[in-house]
Amino acid sequence: MIAAMRNVTKLYGRNYGVRNLNLTLPAGEVVGLLGVNGSGKTTVLKLLAGLLVPTSGEVSVLGAPPRHNRARIAFLGETDALYRWMNPRDAERLMSGLYPDFRPARYRDLLDQLRVPGVKAGAMSKGERMRLRLAMSLARDALLYLFDEPLGGIDLVSRERIIRSLVAEWRTDAAVIVATHAVAESEGLFDRVVFLDRGELVLDARAEDLRAQGKSVRATFLEVLG
Repeated sequence: MIAAMRNVTKLYGRNYGVRNLNLTLPAGEVVGLLGVNGSGKTTVLKLLAGLLVPTSGEVSVLGAPPRHNRARIAFLGETDALYRWMNPRDAERLMSGLYPDFRPARYRDLLDQLRVPGVKAGAMSKGERMRLRLAMSLARDALLYLFDEPLGGIDLVSRERIIRSLVAEWRTDAAVIVATHAVAESEGLFDRVVFLDRGELVLDARAEDLRAQGKSVRATFLEVLG
């Protein structure tokens, strides 16, 4: 098991970020964390990344609290923190210095796959910056990949390239969790889908089981959360 959350509650003052959440993330799965804005998706990812501490319950990554295994976690947050002066080669030098598991050759391949231009981040579109950030994350040999809205607010061509790269880089020894409300575009990406509503888990199902029932992930999203 790569990661687990057991009876996890996170409070922000009197408001619940997540409530009594139980979740397991085995190796070899791409999990879609689905819900509307404010449903708790980002809170779940930050708890798994060790950026937040639960109010109650237990979060573990590789059998220990996330803060003990941050070197094995790749977290791509929704906030774009790229420096405007940074180009892809600058990003490569930065990542090589920060993360021993960063693979420059894989990174360059990803830049080609994602068609990231060799210009400064300040001259890139939002979609191009997201593709650069995704290449930076996927070029690491992490065991837990956490992606927060990687398809949000970007053009359809960029979305398609990002999905293709996520599928191409899928590894059986790692777990991937993608938080998104772009359900239709990412339909074929997920092995498993977890639906959140106001911080509570309302459905945890395998995507193939839904399809066997004649339901798409999008239709299930509308049924469960609509």
